[in-house]
Amino acid sequence: MGLRGYLALSGLIFAVSCGGVSAEGIPYRRNVTLKVGETVVLKGVRGDCGAPPPSWSQLSSSLPPTALGRFSDGGPGEVSSKSCKGITPARAVRFTATQKGSETLLIFEDKVSVTVQ
Repeated sequence: MGLRGYLALSGLIFAVSCGGVSAEGIPYRRNVTLKVGETVVLKGVRGDCGAPPPSWSQLSSSLPPTALGRFSDGGPGEVSSKSCKGITPARAVRFTATQKGSETLLIFEDKVSVTVQ
């Protein structure tokens, strides 16, 4: 196994052991419907193309306010980025529903519609 394979495997093991997402890809969900108490990964946030993802402390203060739940660190993984012309490291943003209602959130320039039933 080459260095690249080793690094990919290490990232996958780290992501799984830390409750994060796999290195196969962090999804971007434009619309989510949850029940109170459910948690879902909404999207991945990347730094510079090919650079390590931002830390949770770096990005958490830039997340929008919401009355429907709370955000948490989904761990490192990868996203497919048009700007980067391919796969690049990112950090997953998780959302846990705590109250019923609907909101459209702007998370790092991407709209996410959240409905909590």
